[in-house]
Amino acid sequence: MSTTISRRSMLKWMAAGGATAALAACAMPVATDTGGDAEMTDMEEITIGWARHGSEGDVPTETGLAELFKSKNPGVTVEPLVLPWGDYNTKIPVMVAGGTAPDTFGCHPALMAETHTAGGSIPLTDFIDAYGADLNYDDVVYHGDALFDGVVFGLPQKSCTHQLRYNKTLLQEAGMPLPGELYWEQGADGWNWNTFIEMGKELTKDLDGDGETDQYFYGGSGGTNQLALIRAAGGEVFDEAVSTCTINSADAVEGIKFMADLVLEHKIQPPPEMQANELGINFNTGRIVMAGGTTCDSVRDLREGYELPFEWDFVLVPAGKAGFRCWGDTDQIVVSSASEYAQEAFNWAVYRSSLEAWEEGYDSGIKLAFSDGPTRYSIFESKAYTEPLGALDIPMIREGYINTIPNPFVPRSPQPYRVLFTVMTTEVDNALRGAKSAQQAADDMCAQIEEILAENA
Repeated sequence: MSTTISRRSMLKWMAAGGATAALAACAMPVATDTGGDAEMTDMEEITIGWARHGSEGDVPTETGLAELFKSKNPGVTVEPLVLPWGDYNTKIPVMVAGGTAPDTFGCHPALMAETHTAGGSIPLTDFIDAYGADLNYDDVVYHGDALFDGVVFGLPQKSCTHQLRYNKTLLQEAGMPLPGELYWEQGADGWNWNTFIEMGKELTKDLDGDGETDQYFYGGSGGTNQLALIRAAGGEVFDEAVSTCTINSADAVEGIKFMADLVLEHKIQPPPEMQANELGINFNTGRIVMAGGTTCDSVRDLREGYELPFEWDFVLVPAGKAGFRCWGDTDQIVVSSASEYAQEAFNWAVYRSSLEAWEEGYDSGIKLAFSDGPTRYSIFESKAYTEPLGALDIPMIREGYINTIPNPFVPRSPQPYRVLFTVMTTEVDNALRGAKSAQQAADDMCAQIEEILAENA
């Protein structure tokens, strides 16, 4: 009878607290005496599934990285599955519930929490400890997204900060200092809400003299930067225990009022009902001076053939009285609790998350800088990042990671994306339209958020 430990048995053993011993058993399979004809389980070809959300353009990236991984791990094939955002968020939870999830899969913050609650991923702290110093977990970005009660459940596949993009050409033509210069030279004293408004009044213009504004300073905040501005004012969505809504506090309301005033009082942002984008008034046409942007996706405008007709760069959302706050998050690679190949799945997660993958991929034509965002701080210094993004202020991008406060930035609440991207954005929009005061909008947010908390109590 074979005494080789199966991967499924190893997982059960690990769950009972024997992770270290199980890893040792996996690394040293026991030979069997069956006349020499029997194949050892650990020497068989293994295929592990890897799923992430993305587009068709991400398929060659994942295929190429899987091939690089296999060249170092003969006998282990990674089979990528890339699904659109909507499909991914529908199918992965169903697969987790049914015990059919891929061996590894990516989790944005909300899916990470949902998967953890469902018991769909295994703890990785023992794997990381067993891997040794070569993994260098201190170099990994955004630990907070992966931690639950002090235990690590993932390694980042990608990261992103949500900052502001500014049109350098327009600012230089107007003889104005660049926001990045103000940040580096004076910090919050130079780049803050007051400076933002003053610059906005100078750069919001009627270009053709017909009495209508044709160029606005600011394109407006989505849910990510709305939360950053509320926190920059000292506000918060929940109390520390995530048991009570606090977004109607005086500080949070101050942040909401600031956003509304940009439209209603200072008129440096198009009103929502204008539908400015449909009129060709947007950042890419050069008729919005500053707009929200992500350091993982907006950078694609630097690709050959996709360049914008002007120079641009990133800067943090301006500081409020509480300082700088920046939305930052990761997609974490988790190992499914249904996987029979936990060690191989973890090895793939380590590679996919590594500086090595970035640099080997870059040498083979895969530019993760245009899709993923650094998974390690050392990547900010790598040619795989600095060469594709050489036109940008890369230290500014890194500043976003430092100013992601708190970490994790996404609340560990029930249905966080519904809270932030439906409830909050709808009510902020009401304030921007003048349909509600900032306080009324905040009170209505809390009424809806309290209902969500009650539904999930």
